[in-house]
Amino acid sequence: MYAIISELDPKSSSTVNQIWRELCEGCGLTAIYNMPLPHLTWMVAEDLDIEKSKAYLAQISRRTMPLTLHTFGLGIFTGAKPVLYLPTVKTIEMITLHEEIWRQLSPVSTDQKKYYSPRLWVPHVTLALNDLNQENLACAINAIAFETIELFIRISNLALARYEDKKAGEIIENLKFSDLES
Repeated sequence: MYAIISELDPKSSSTVNQIWRELCEGCGLTAIYNMPLPHLTWMVAEDLDIEKSKAYLAQISRRTMPLTLHTFGLGIFTGAKPVLYLPTVKTIEMITLHEEIWRQLSPVSTDQKKYYSPRLWVPHVTLALNDLNQENLACAINAIAFETIELFIRISNLALARYEDKKAGEIIENLKFSDLES
């Protein structure tokens, strides 16, 4: 499986890593460590043409300025495998970038996960997934729900990541955005 992600800036990444540690040490949640790093996901597909995807992502990255995203609160995607996350407020720049990624990569990918599609996407930073259950969900919520978690995240890259069952994800390509301000 492949994902198009953006890694968080170092300060935000440090905060998320601290939350991951709290959830691991206090509630035994370890599945998040299969992610390569704290990130925001734009698209997930079962398979894609790696070379064409790299070329499209390079074009998109050259035209994109860094974005500042705002996240606060706590969210849960419910179901048999709940996901605990930090919700991210959508901006016009973010929506435009997301739509461009899908427009360019959909023709060169297969079995895209529809909940990441522009129509259904809820942007978020994942805190816990795959090992949440009825016994430890309350622990996870109690561990962090009473903390003020508000981040202003600077996104300045697109990365192509590969995930395999039971293995940590890996970054295949990491492309920096244009930064005309520097």
